[in-house]
Amino acid sequence: MRLLLSSISLLLAFSSGVNAQCGFDTDFSANQQTLVMGMGLNTNPQAELLIIPTVVHIIHVGEPLGIGSNISEAQILSAINALNEDFRKEEGTNGFGLGVDTEIEFCMAKRDHLGNPSNGVTRSNGSVISGYLEDGIKSGNIGVGADETEVKASVAWPRDEYLNIFVVTEIDGNDGGNGTQGYAYFPFDNVRDGVTVLYNTFGTEGNLKAWANLNRILTHEVGHYLGLYHTFHNTNSVSACENEVSCEAEGDQVCDTPPTVTNSGCQTTPACANAQIENYMDYTAQECKNTFTAGQTSRMRNTLYVQRFSLLNSLSCTPISERDIGIAEVVQPEPVTCNSSSSPHVRIINYGTQTVTSFELQATLDATESVSVIWLGELSSGNSVQLDLDSLSVSMGDHVLSLEVYWLSEGQDDWIQNNTATSVFTREDIEQCTVVIEPDFFASETTWSLTGENGDFVMGGGPYDNDDQISIYSRSICLNDGCYAFTVFDAFGDGLNFGGGYQVVNNNGDIWASGSGNFGASVTHLFCAGPVPGCTYAFAANYNPTATYDDGSCYLSGCIDPVACNFLPAATTDDGTCIYSSFDCAGDLDNDGYISISDLLIFLSIIGTLCN
Repeated sequence: MRLLLSSISLLLAFSSGVNAQCGFDTDFSANQQTLVMGMGLNTNPQAELLIIPTVVHIIHVGEPLGIGSNISEAQILSAINALNEDFRKEEGTNGFGLGVDTEIEFCMAKRDHLGNPSNGVTRSNGSVISGYLEDGIKSGNIGVGADETEVKASVAWPRDEYLNIFVVTEIDGNDGGNGTQGYAYFPFDNVRDGVTVLYNTFGTEGNLKAWANLNRILTHEVGHYLGLYHTFHNTNSVSACENEVSCEAEGDQVCDTPPTVTNSGCQTTPACANAQIENYMDYTAQECKNTFTAGQTSRMRNTLYVQRFSLLNSLSCTPISERDIGIAEVVQPEPVTCNSSSSPHVRIINYGTQTVTSFELQATLDATESVSVIWLGELSSGNSVQLDLDSLSVSMGDHVLSLEVYWLSEGQDDWIQNNTATSVFTREDIEQCTVVIEPDFFASETTWSLTGENGDFVMGGGPYDNDDQISIYSRSICLNDGCYAFTVFDAFGDGLNFGGGYQVVNNNGDIWASGSGNFGASVTHLFCAGPVPGCTYAFAANYNPTATYDDGSCYLSGCIDPVACNFLPAATTDDGTCIYSSFDCAGDLDNDGYISISDLLIFLSIIGTLCN
């Protein structure tokens, strides 16, 4: 294969162009490392299969597993599978198109950076970082939201051993909607290195937007991570499509991608006649993308050989043990509970290479009461299963839940360090709030949030899967005393117009909020938990219908001037309604500002007289 070599260097500063898909480093600087790019056009198989260890960091805002931005394991795996289908041009998949097989693959890491078994997924609550809850991550530290370096440093694994994929709630405050859908950097030694994508563009199943459910955002951004420019790079007009002199130095610097300006949709007549609208590195719609060219393949493979060579020498895709199951996550109980009983929910992962056919999970509360369950089935390498155990009685105060998983299949567990876990939680005497959502036919349009008096996020959910067989979703949380706002959103603006409904109830079964039908883009209900202080006197100016006890704050408004004819002695606040003239105060016949006995005497003296 004849390689046309050129040396270029990459600037770390992020280009600020915000668009419908991505942003990445495009400028040059002499003080960075040299990157050797190949633009060969050979379509013969490559010399070797290049495998990139990959870790996916789910940075959510506190939702339970599988809800909202805390996407399911199935959605994560669908993203990596689709990425491989595109890069390997797998026949019978959406990745089988006009391009070539890059012979680059991505594997979920089997061990973490500390040498422990892993499934290649981390989960963290990003709302603890300033700005993340409100606006997500700030792209290149130039937009709005949480500082990108701070967010990524909290979760990233070493860039020389892993491709870090950061799955986020928002980018630059776009609320997970339009605007930048993802971005990536050319290779550079910084914690920001990697690929950043919105949670609702990642994968082919789960919590996804309908126009971003083929995983092409991830494919596109990984192309940047491996050194590819947009196909329309530095081509600013149609005339430039016909006047390219050196394909190695102009445009995207790949000779078998025709010059083009930006394309969108799946244009049958693009602005540049020879535009390759099927190319993953254009801005065309996901349905028409299916192509990496031979030249792009050479460029990406050379990026790996030169700038990212350490990835190819990593052992991160090799499991540590043959037989290894471990506790990945304690889903429940949460740190605070208000229930008199607790049902532990625990996720178990097969970290080893051998399929697990049986194991036992035991949960012990405060070293006294225990429950256990035996699981039978087939749990293949890298996969997980969630077990829900019987409930345990919980008294008020602090508690310790100890968990242990035992290998029951043939042989022994080779890595026992991950067989135990501890969960510490507290039962408090506070009210429980349960949100029950039944989406309509268009479940992916429905989301909801519960916020406190200052607008602080408490919990949320959705969007839901249109094809999910579960029709009713329920989530509970303990609420401190105070008032809350529950809001249901519909992305299309027609509410739950095609069936479904929602309820918010407390632990006594009292309904705090409910609704259904077409409420438009959103509907908000206000309710209060626990004792609510306020004025309970219905005629008071500050009457609070949600108050459960009077706090002595009631006051009346009226005329407080004793000279006025409508003086109200009980009033504490003047409402500007005082009346002084006899015209306005007909009973004040002597016009002295008072209705008194003298006015009565005047009235008696004129009884029977004519009114002319």
